[in-house]
Amino acid sequence: MTTETLHRSFADVELRAAGDGRTLVGLAVPFDQPTNVGNYVESFSRGAFARTIAERGAAKVKILAAHSANVNPIGRATVLREDPAGLHVEMRISRTALGDEVLALVEDGALDGLSIGFQPVRAFNNPTTSVVERTEVRLNEISVCAFPAYDGARVLAVRSVTPQQQHALTELDLIRRRASLVAAISGVGSYDIHR
Repeated sequence: MTTETLHRSFADVELRAAGDGRTLVGLAVPFDQPTNVGNYVESFSRGAFARTIAERGAAKVKILAAHSANVNPIGRATVLREDPAGLHVEMRISRTALGDEVLALVEDGALDGLSIGFQPVRAFNNPTTSVVERTEVRLNEISVCAFPAYDGARVLAVRSVTPQQQHALTELDLIRRRASLVAAISGVGSYDIHR
């Protein structure tokens, strides 16, 4: 196993803003789509992210601005899952100066790419096609960037909670806390209201 960290970028942002517009939703990595990444042609196979998702979950994958590890992250992943088309991602962008700047550039179309930082774990060097097929990688980070490498991966939307939805969720959380407190005081154990 190598400890080298590699980066791959992706493109074609289409945005719909609603509410606070702080969640980017998209396809971070397309599966079975070969692209020239410099010294060789590479593709990602379905299942390449399964282990890293199972072991690390989404919350441990940080969102960076253009792979800049020398500044604070601009957010974190909230959803990572493999779809038939590739790695589906939802990323919550933090309310910071850099996070706000990145969102503004994304909404203006100036930043239209996604990129991943990963460590290769397993690959198949296909002798027929000369493609390095990534079959397992450890996902370190996802970046919003200006220059994508892969066609077919894209941010599909900017998702958010409207003020009305946020108010309803806040009220529901208060009801849950009150119910748990009443249950604890009365000795009935915990009480949970499901969404």
